Amino acid sequence: MERPFSFPSIGIDISDESFKYMRFGADKDHRTIAFFGDHDLPRGLVEEGEIKDIAGASKILKEVLRPYRQSTPYLICSLPEEKGFLRLIRMQKLPASEVRSALEFQLEEHIPYAPGDLYFDYHILPQGISPKNDMRVVVMAYPRAIVDAYIQVVEQAGFAPVIFELESQAIARAVVPRGSDEATLVGDIGRTRTTFFVVYRGNVLFTSTVKMGGRDLNATLRDSLHVTEEQALEIKIGRGIDFSSEEIIKSMSPALSVLKAEAERQINFWNKRREDGEPAITAAYLCGGDAHLKGLPEFLSRDLGVTVTRAKIWENLFDLNHYVPPMGAHSTMRYATAFGLAMRGDDDLFSDVHI
Repeated sequence: MERPFSFPSIGIDISDESFKYMRFGADKDHRTIAFFGDHDLPRGLVEEGEIKDIAGASKILKEVLRPYRQSTPYLICSLPEEKGFLRLIRMQKLPASEVRSALEFQLEEHIPYAPGDLYFDYHILPQGISPKNDMRVVVMAYPRAIVDAYIQVVEQAGFAPVIFELESQAIARAVVPRGSDEATLVGDIGRTRTTFFVVYRGNVLFTSTVKMGGRDLNATLRDSLHVTEEQALEIKIGRGIDFSSEEIIKSMSPALSVLKAEAERQINFWNKRREDGEPAITAAYLCGGDAHLKGLPEFLSRDLGVTVTRAKIWENLFDLNHYVPPMGAHSTMRYATAFGLAMRGDDDLFSDVHI
Protein backbone atom coordinates (compact mmCIF):
# COMPACT_ATOMS: atom_id res chain seq x y z
CA MET A 1 0.00 0.00 0.00
CA GLU A 2 1.21 3.52 -0.69
CA ARG A 3 2.41 5.53 2.29
CA PRO A 4 0.36 8.72 2.60
CA PHE A 5 3.21 10.84 3.90
CA SER A 6 6.89 10.85 4.65
CA PHE A 7 8.74 13.18 6.98
CA PRO A 8 11.47 12.92 9.62
CA SER A 9 10.21 11.19 12.74
CA ILE A 10 11.67 9.58 15.84
CA GLY A 11 11.57 5.80 15.68
CA ILE A 12 10.88 4.32 19.11
CA ASP A 13 11.14 0.68 20.08
CA ILE A 14 9.37 -0.08 23.38
CA SER A 15 10.02 -3.40 25.14
CA ASP A 16 9.21 -4.75 28.59
CA GLU A 17 12.41 -3.48 30.18
CA SER A 18 13.51 -0.48 28.13
CA PHE A 19 12.93 1.66 25.08
CA LYS A 20 15.28 2.77 22.32
CA TYR A 21 14.87 5.78 20.06
CA MET A 22 16.50 7.03 16.88
CA ARG A 23 16.20 9.82 14.35
CA PHE A 24 18.11 10.25 11.11
CA GLY A 25 19.65 13.46 9.86
CA ALA A 26 21.52 14.39 6.70
CA ASP A 27 24.94 15.69 5.69
CA LYS A 28 24.44 17.05 2.18
CA ASP A 29 23.01 14.04 0.36
CA HIS A 30 24.14 11.36 2.83
CA ARG A 31 22.10 9.89 5.66
CA THR A 32 23.44 10.40 9.18
CA ILE A 33 22.18 9.81 12.73
CA ALA A 34 20.77 12.97 14.30
CA PHE A 35 20.42 11.40 17.76
CA PHE A 36 19.75 8.08 19.47
CA GLY A 37 19.48 6.65 22.96
CA ASP A 38 17.90 4.13 25.26
CA HIS A 39 16.34 4.19 28.70
CA ASP A 40 15.38 1.49 31.18
CA LEU A 41 11.75 1.06 32.21
CA PRO A 42 10.74 0.11 35.75
CA ARG A 43 9.39 -3.37 36.11
CA GLY A 44 5.63 -3.68 35.62
CA LEU A 45 5.07 -0.75 33.24
CA VAL A 46 5.09 -3.07 30.23
CA GLU A 47 4.48 -6.81 30.49
CA GLU A 48 4.82 -9.13 27.48
CA GLY A 49 4.32 -6.13 25.21
CA GLU A 50 1.16 -4.88 26.91
CA ILE A 51 1.34 -1.45 28.55
CA LYS A 52 0.06 -1.80 32.10
CA ASP A 53 0.78 1.71 33.39
CA ILE A 54 0.00 4.34 30.75
CA ALA A 55 0.67 7.31 33.01
CA GLY A 56 3.99 5.91 34.24
CA ALA A 57 5.23 5.02 30.77
CA SER A 58 4.22 8.36 29.24
CA LYS A 59 5.90 10.29 32.07
CA ILE A 60 9.25 8.59 31.40
CA LEU A 61 8.90 8.98 27.64
CA LYS A 62 8.08 12.67 28.01
CA GLU A 63 11.08 13.34 30.23
CA VAL A 64 13.64 11.42 28.15
CA LEU A 65 12.50 12.80 24.78
CA ARG A 66 11.85 16.35 26.00
CA PRO A 67 14.96 17.81 24.24
CA TYR A 68 13.65 16.65 20.85
CA ARG A 69 9.93 17.35 21.09
CA GLN A 70 9.96 20.82 19.55
CA SER A 71 12.10 19.90 16.52
CA THR A 72 10.62 16.44 15.96
CA PRO A 73 7.11 16.06 17.40
CA TYR A 74 6.29 12.89 15.45
CA LEU A 75 6.86 9.31 16.57
CA ILE A 76 6.86 6.03 14.67
CA CYS A 77 6.43 3.24 17.18
CA SER A 78 6.85 -0.53 17.06
CA LEU A 79 4.12 -2.83 18.30
CA PRO A 80 4.91 -5.99 20.31
CA GLU A 81 5.37 -9.09 18.20
CA GLU A 82 3.72 -11.36 20.76
CA LYS A 83 0.44 -9.41 20.76
CA GLY A 84 -0.07 -9.19 17.00
CA PHE A 85 -1.34 -11.48 14.29
CA LEU A 86 0.35 -11.98 10.94
CA ARG A 87 -1.53 -14.05 8.40
CA LEU A 88 -0.89 -14.98 4.78
CA ILE A 89 -4.35 -15.19 3.18
CA ARG A 90 -5.22 -16.45 -0.27
CA MET A 91 -8.31 -14.82 -1.71
CA GLN A 92 -10.10 -14.19 -4.98
CA LYS A 93 -8.34 -11.64 -7.17
CA LEU A 94 -10.00 -8.26 -6.66
CA PRO A 95 -9.38 -4.62 -7.61
CA ALA A 96 -7.12 -2.96 -5.02
CA SER A 97 -9.96 -0.67 -3.94
CA GLU A 98 -12.06 -3.65 -2.82
CA VAL A 99 -9.46 -5.64 -0.90
CA ARG A 100 -9.90 -4.01 2.52
CA SER A 101 -13.67 -4.49 2.66
CA ALA A 102 -13.31 -8.09 1.47
CA LEU A 103 -10.73 -8.80 4.18
CA GLU A 104 -13.04 -7.45 6.88
CA PHE A 105 -15.49 -10.23 6.07
CA GLN A 106 -12.75 -12.88 6.31
CA LEU A 107 -10.78 -11.76 9.35
CA GLU A 108 -12.69 -13.85 11.90
CA GLU A 109 -11.79 -17.00 9.94
CA HIS A 110 -8.11 -16.31 10.58
CA ILE A 111 -7.90 -14.17 13.76
CA PRO A 112 -9.78 -14.84 17.03
CA TYR A 113 -11.22 -11.31 17.32
CA ALA A 114 -14.23 -9.55 15.87
CA PRO A 115 -13.15 -7.17 13.07
CA GLY A 116 -14.46 -4.21 15.09
CA ASP A 117 -12.00 -5.05 17.88
CA LEU A 118 -8.97 -4.94 15.60
CA TYR A 119 -6.76 -2.51 13.76
CA PHE A 120 -5.40 -4.13 10.62
CA ASP A 121 -3.35 -3.37 7.54
CA TYR A 122 -2.28 -5.51 4.59
CA HIS A 123 0.09 -5.94 1.66
CA ILE A 124 -0.73 -7.65 -1.64
CA LEU A 125 2.10 -9.97 -2.66
CA PRO A 126 3.46 -10.07 -6.21
CA GLN A 127 1.94 -12.73 -8.46
CA GLY A 128 3.98 -15.89 -9.01
CA ILE A 129 4.99 -17.18 -12.41
CA SER A 130 1.92 -19.38 -12.82
CA PRO A 131 -1.20 -17.37 -13.78
CA LYS A 132 -3.93 -17.63 -11.14
CA ASN A 133 -7.35 -16.22 -10.45
CA ASP A 134 -6.52 -15.58 -6.81
CA MET A 135 -3.97 -13.51 -4.91
CA ARG A 136 -2.00 -13.66 -1.68
CA VAL A 137 -2.39 -10.97 0.92
CA VAL A 138 -0.32 -10.50 4.09
CA VAL A 139 -2.56 -9.23 6.89
CA MET A 140 -1.20 -7.64 10.09
CA ALA A 141 -3.69 -7.12 12.93
CA TYR A 142 -3.65 -5.99 16.57
CA PRO A 143 -6.35 -5.79 19.23
CA ARG A 144 -7.51 -2.19 19.51
CA ALA A 145 -6.92 -2.19 23.27
CA ILE A 146 -3.21 -2.90 22.77
CA VAL A 147 -2.72 -0.20 20.13
CA ASP A 148 -4.88 2.36 21.95
CA ALA A 149 -2.64 2.06 25.02
CA TYR A 150 0.43 2.85 22.91
CA ILE A 151 -1.38 5.80 21.32
CA GLN A 152 -2.21 7.19 24.77
CA VAL A 153 1.36 6.84 25.98
CA VAL A 154 2.75 8.71 22.96
CA GLU A 155 0.12 11.46 23.06
CA GLN A 156 0.39 11.98 26.83
CA ALA A 157 4.15 12.33 26.35
CA GLY A 158 3.42 15.28 24.06
CA PHE A 159 4.10 13.66 20.69
CA ALA A 160 2.00 12.84 17.65
CA PRO A 161 1.92 9.13 16.74
CA VAL A 162 2.00 8.83 12.96
CA ILE A 163 2.71 5.13 12.34
CA PHE A 164 2.54 1.95 14.39
CA GLU A 165 4.31 -1.01 12.87
CA LEU A 166 4.98 -4.67 13.48
CA GLU A 167 8.39 -4.98 15.10
CA SER A 168 9.62 -7.57 12.59
CA GLN A 169 8.66 -5.37 9.63
CA ALA A 170 10.81 -2.55 11.03
CA ILE A 171 13.72 -4.93 11.58
CA ALA A 172 13.42 -6.28 8.04
CA ARG A 173 13.74 -2.76 6.63
CA ALA A 174 17.06 -2.28 8.45
CA VAL A 175 18.50 -5.77 8.10
CA VAL A 176 17.62 -7.11 4.65
CA PRO A 177 19.61 -5.44 1.84
CA ARG A 178 17.48 -2.96 -0.06
CA GLY A 179 15.95 -4.28 -3.27
CA SER A 180 16.63 -7.93 -2.41
CA ASP A 181 14.52 -10.46 -4.33
CA GLU A 182 15.67 -13.35 -2.14
CA ALA A 183 13.58 -15.10 0.48
CA THR A 184 15.43 -14.54 3.73
CA LEU A 185 15.19 -15.71 7.33
CA VAL A 186 15.83 -13.12 10.05
CA GLY A 187 16.47 -13.93 13.71
CA ASP A 188 16.12 -11.21 16.36
CA ILE A 189 17.80 -12.51 19.51
CA GLY A 190 16.94 -10.39 22.52
CA ARG A 191 17.39 -10.49 26.25
CA THR A 192 14.25 -12.49 27.03
CA ARG A 193 12.92 -13.79 23.69
CA THR A 194 13.90 -14.62 20.13
CA THR A 195 11.80 -13.95 17.03
CA PHE A 196 12.33 -15.63 13.67
CA PHE A 197 10.58 -14.42 10.54
CA VAL A 198 10.64 -14.86 6.77
CA VAL A 199 11.07 -11.82 4.50
CA TYR A 200 10.38 -11.85 0.76
CA ARG A 201 10.60 -8.72 -1.39
CA GLY A 202 10.40 -6.49 1.66
CA ASN A 203 7.33 -8.21 3.16
CA VAL A 204 7.36 -10.16 6.43
CA LEU A 205 5.36 -13.32 5.70
CA PHE A 206 5.67 -15.62 8.71
CA THR A 207 6.81 -14.87 12.24
CA SER A 208 7.16 -16.78 15.49
CA THR A 209 8.55 -15.96 18.92
CA VAL A 210 10.07 -18.26 21.54
CA LYS A 211 10.79 -17.30 25.12
CA MET A 212 14.48 -17.98 24.84
CA GLY A 213 17.05 -15.20 24.85
CA GLY A 214 20.40 -14.08 26.14
CA ARG A 215 19.29 -14.14 29.75
CA ASP A 216 18.33 -17.81 29.42
CA LEU A 217 21.75 -18.65 28.01
CA ASN A 218 23.35 -16.89 30.98
CA ALA A 219 21.23 -18.89 33.41
CA THR A 220 21.97 -22.16 31.60
CA LEU A 221 25.71 -21.59 31.78
CA ARG A 222 25.52 -20.47 35.39
CA ASP A 223 23.57 -23.51 36.55
CA SER A 224 25.31 -26.13 34.40
CA LEU A 225 28.86 -24.96 35.06
CA HIS A 226 28.17 -23.93 38.67
CA VAL A 227 29.57 -20.44 38.24
CA THR A 228 28.39 -16.95 39.18
CA GLU A 229 26.19 -14.78 36.96
CA GLU A 230 29.20 -12.60 36.13
CA GLN A 231 31.34 -15.61 35.23
CA ALA A 232 28.57 -17.03 33.04
CA LEU A 233 28.37 -13.74 31.15
CA GLU A 234 32.15 -13.72 30.67
CA ILE A 235 32.04 -17.27 29.26
CA LYS A 236 29.18 -16.40 26.90
CA ILE A 237 30.90 -13.28 25.57
CA GLY A 238 34.48 -14.53 25.60
CA ARG A 239 34.10 -18.15 24.49
CA GLY A 240 30.54 -18.41 23.19
CA ILE A 241 29.70 -21.71 21.49
CA ASP A 242 33.13 -23.22 22.06
CA PHE A 243 33.19 -26.47 20.11
CA SER A 244 36.48 -27.41 21.79
CA SER A 245 34.77 -27.53 25.20
CA GLU A 246 32.43 -30.49 25.65
CA GLU A 247 31.22 -29.00 28.93
CA ILE A 248 30.14 -25.68 27.37
CA ILE A 249 28.51 -27.33 24.35
CA LYS A 250 26.60 -29.73 26.61
CA SER A 251 25.36 -26.90 28.84
CA MET A 252 24.24 -24.74 25.90
CA SER A 253 22.68 -27.51 23.83
CA PRO A 254 19.10 -27.31 25.21
CA ALA A 255 18.81 -23.56 24.55
CA LEU A 256 20.51 -23.75 21.17
CA SER A 257 18.25 -26.64 20.14
CA VAL A 258 15.19 -24.44 20.77
CA LEU A 259 16.58 -21.70 18.53
CA LYS A 260 17.59 -24.13 15.80
CA ALA A 261 14.19 -25.88 15.81
CA GLU A 262 12.27 -22.61 15.51
CA ALA A 263 14.49 -21.34 12.70
CA GLU A 264 14.12 -24.66 10.89
CA ARG A 265 10.35 -24.52 11.26
CA GLN A 266 10.19 -21.10 9.59
CA ILE A 267 12.43 -22.22 6.72
CA ASN A 268 10.33 -25.33 6.10
CA PHE A 269 7.10 -23.34 6.33
CA TRP A 270 8.19 -21.03 3.52
CA ASN A 271 9.78 -23.69 1.37
CA LYS A 272 6.57 -25.74 1.40
CA ARG A 273 4.32 -22.77 0.56
CA ARG A 274 6.34 -20.78 -1.96
CA GLU A 275 4.94 -20.59 -5.46
CA ASP A 276 6.56 -21.55 -8.76
CA GLY A 277 9.52 -19.30 -9.45
CA GLU A 278 9.88 -18.09 -5.85
CA PRO A 279 13.26 -18.85 -4.29
CA ALA A 280 13.98 -21.21 -1.42
CA ILE A 281 15.61 -19.71 1.66
CA THR A 282 19.38 -19.93 1.37
CA ALA A 283 20.47 -17.13 3.74
CA ALA A 284 19.66 -15.85 7.21
CA TYR A 285 20.58 -12.70 9.15
CA LEU A 286 20.91 -12.35 12.91
CA CYS A 287 20.33 -9.17 14.90
CA GLY A 288 19.42 -8.20 18.45
CA GLY A 289 21.52 -7.70 21.55
CA ASP A 290 22.58 -11.36 21.79
CA ALA A 291 23.28 -11.93 18.11
CA HIS A 292 26.96 -11.42 18.95
CA LEU A 293 27.17 -14.76 20.74
CA LYS A 294 30.45 -16.15 19.48
CA GLY A 295 30.00 -19.16 17.18
CA LEU A 296 26.21 -18.78 16.80
CA PRO A 297 26.19 -18.07 13.01
CA GLU A 298 28.48 -21.04 12.42
CA PHE A 299 26.35 -23.32 14.61
CA LEU A 300 23.11 -22.38 12.84
CA SER A 301 24.69 -22.50 9.36
CA ARG A 302 25.91 -26.03 9.97
CA ASP A 303 22.60 -27.35 11.32
CA LEU A 304 20.19 -25.43 9.06
CA GLY A 305 22.04 -25.83 5.78
CA VAL A 306 21.79 -22.11 4.93
CA THR A 307 24.33 -19.30 5.16
CA VAL A 308 23.81 -17.50 8.48
CA THR A 309 25.54 -14.16 9.14
CA ARG A 310 25.13 -11.21 11.47
CA ALA A 311 23.21 -8.37 9.84
CA LYS A 312 25.31 -5.60 8.28
CA ILE A 313 23.03 -2.75 9.27
CA TRP A 314 25.62 -0.01 8.78
CA GLU A 315 26.28 -1.10 5.20
CA ASN A 316 22.54 -1.20 4.47
CA LEU A 317 21.82 2.31 5.76
CA PHE A 318 24.93 4.47 5.37
CA ASP A 319 27.63 5.29 2.87
CA LEU A 320 30.57 4.38 5.08
CA ASN A 321 32.99 6.21 2.78
CA HIS A 322 31.37 9.47 3.90
CA TYR A 323 29.94 8.73 7.35
CA VAL A 324 30.61 6.35 10.23
CA PRO A 325 27.78 6.13 12.81
CA PRO A 326 28.66 7.10 16.39
CA MET A 327 27.93 3.67 17.88
CA GLY A 328 29.66 0.32 18.08
CA ALA A 329 28.66 -2.80 16.18
CA HIS A 330 27.06 -4.38 19.26
CA SER A 331 24.79 -1.36 19.77
CA THR A 332 23.85 -1.38 16.10
CA MET A 333 22.40 -4.88 16.53
CA ARG A 334 20.41 -3.78 19.56
CA TYR A 335 18.98 -0.81 17.66
CA ALA A 336 17.79 -2.76 14.59
CA THR A 337 14.10 -2.07 15.29
CA ALA A 338 14.67 1.63 16.00
CA PHE A 339 16.72 1.94 12.79
CA GLY A 340 13.91 0.40 10.77
CA LEU A 341 11.26 2.60 12.35
CA ALA A 342 13.26 5.78 11.68
CA MET A 343 13.68 4.66 8.07
CA ARG A 344 9.89 4.40 7.69
CA GLY A 345 9.61 8.17 8.07
CA ASP A 346 12.67 8.97 5.98
CA ASP A 347 12.52 6.52 3.07
CA ASP A 348 10.84 8.84 0.60
CA LEU A 349 12.82 11.84 1.84
CA PHE A 350 16.04 9.93 1.13
CA SER A 351 14.88 8.10 -1.99
CA ASP A 352 17.77 9.64 -3.96
CA VAL A 353 20.30 9.52 -1.14
CA HIS A 354 23.53 7.60 -1.76
CA ILE A 355 23.35 4.75 0.74
